[in-house]
Amino acid sequence: MTWRIRQDEAVVMIGVTPPPEAYFDFDLTTVKGPLHTGPVVWTSVGDPFNNKTIRTSGRSPYSQSFALVITGNRRTRAAVDRMLADSGLGDATNDQTIPSAMYRLGLDDASTDQFLVGLRTVAPKPGFEKALDDYRANPPLQVFRVRPANSSGNETQPVYPPEPLPVPPLRVSGTGATELNLNPTLQLLRQRIIDSHPGYVAHDLTLGRGFEEANPAFQTNLQTNPPTAGSDALSNDADDPLSPDFSLPDGSFVVSYGTDHVATGQASYSSVTLYADDHAAVAMAAENNGQMAGSARDFIADAPNADKFYAWTFSRAGDSGPSGPHVTMLPPVNTDFCAQYGASRPVDMSTITEVGRAYMQPATLTRPALSSLLMDRLLVFTPK
Repeated sequence: MTWRIRQDEAVVMIGVTPPPEAYFDFDLTTVKGPLHTGPVVWTSVGDPFNNKTIRTSGRSPYSQSFALVITGNRRTRAAVDRMLADSGLGDATNDQTIPSAMYRLGLDDASTDQFLVGLRTVAPKPGFEKALDDYRANPPLQVFRVRPANSSGNETQPVYPPEPLPVPPLRVSGTGATELNLNPTLQLLRQRIIDSHPGYVAHDLTLGRGFEEANPAFQTNLQTNPPTAGSDALSNDADDPLSPDFSLPDGSFVVSYGTDHVATGQASYSSVTLYADDHAAVAMAAENNGQMAGSARDFIADAPNADKFYAWTFSRAGDSGPSGPHVTMLPPVNTDFCAQYGASRPVDMSTITEVGRAYMQPATLTRPALSSLLMDRLLVFTPK
């Protein structure tokens, strides 16, 4: 749910962090525009708190008590932080700023900004799959709107005078290290994939910048509009390159290949996801670095750095196409995708977009620099 916030209010989340997994974050975002009709400007407000940066009540970031305090008022933050310290959560309190220098605080629908907190959870550690399913089904979180006591009865008017918090510094992405020296092996992988499918014609696609950084996108009202590069609250912790739209008819398949950004040290978690329909409306299939590790050996087992790459096939070619442990079978083009969810929305299953994800560079605890990555590639195969 989206919400607005008075300049002297705080939104406070108290609860337990997710169980052990590759990545989680609590991401404060702002939303401009109605979500159900668009157009939408949806961007992150500062850095999220992830499993490497969040403060909890224990040494581990997982399954521990924590508090998240969201406000733009210095006096309010101090008062709420004192209350949390008195409750025993002082060392587990995480302060998130909504700076009034950038955002319009208040409760008026017409002239103020609206916000939400997104929680991302991905790739549970072995043995914690059910624990993560249970956490997602019933998150152990409570959220409160906290405001100074007001004797006037007018809850829309601030009690404290403005004491604006400054815009906090952002974590800097990139270390200068790159994957670019691996390009010769990437080209070898491409050729080996093509050579492995002589009965098909291969068409090349390269993923590129999918989303502008949050602060520039917010200032320019850049809309959320994939596969056109725009804005999205995909977190300051991630780089998310996009492919152009492409057609994947029955009888064809696509091979996604590239560097394993976790194996190269550029990310803590990476994945590729195929979306169907205009504007990448529905997620159809996804694989992450844990599943894709070693998959490039199907083609370049003789290369010394083969394990720094992946190659994964998404197929509509049925029994006549590729098979094996590194192939995901896709539903046919005429599938009524939404029927399985009890909905009747029509989906163009023939129009596909791929999104790559590279979350949280270990050295910087934020997204890798896009310029340091070898872009994920696609080879779309259709019968000759």
